[in-house]
Amino acid sequence: MGLQIAKCCCCIPLKAGVIIISLLWLLGGLFYTVFGAASIKLSEQDIKIYGQEPQFSSTQYSTVVTFAIIMVVVYAFIALGAAFGLYAAIFSKKYKMLKIYSTIGYIIAGIQVLFSIASIIRTIISKSICENYPAEGLYINCNQLYTFYLPFYIIFGIFIILLSVYFSLVISAYARRRKAKEETVTYLNGSSGQTNHNLVLDLSGQTNHNLVH
Repeated sequence: MGLQIAKCCCCIPLKAGVIIISLLWLLGGLFYTVFGAASIKLSEQDIKIYGQEPQFSSTQYSTVVTFAIIMVVVYAFIALGAAFGLYAAIFSKKYKMLKIYSTIGYIIAGIQVLFSIASIIRTIISKSICENYPAEGLYINCNQLYTFYLPFYIIFGIFIILLSVYFSLVISAYARRRKAKEETVTYLNGSSGQTNHNLVLDLSGQTNHNLVH
């Protein structure tokens, strides 16, 4: 049966919750897609201006650009998936469409979980950055800031993971609700048709019986 969710965030109807979630994913996906594309474009302009990869070795520069391209592709997928979800929730309202969006929602949640875990790991191991400061005072300040902000980064990453998983469950719950409604309507229509058919047969039989007598 899966986890039963009647409302999004305990107070928002499922359909409205799915629309809100889709809008958040759409805006976030568009923002990071544009940001990543702009970063790649600026890097290309730097090469044209300076004639070489500025501030990076060739390998480092290639890694950064490759990562930016991957980010653009991933967040473009999230934006497109969210746009499809808006169409499915607002205009289509069919279970088949919502089932597809539910699958997309799980994929988006998986992507965000992986990104959040990677961000947490990167934050934990980035303490070595403080060693780049030659002055003892600067090293101490960097270390103190790292120690102060680390718990917040970890808590925020865990929050994003839980929120992403919950959002995907909300979409899945709404898809199941639409499926149940469609099955109920189909059953009622079938029962109504069968009742009308039986009624016609009964009336026909009664008429024939009266004619015989």
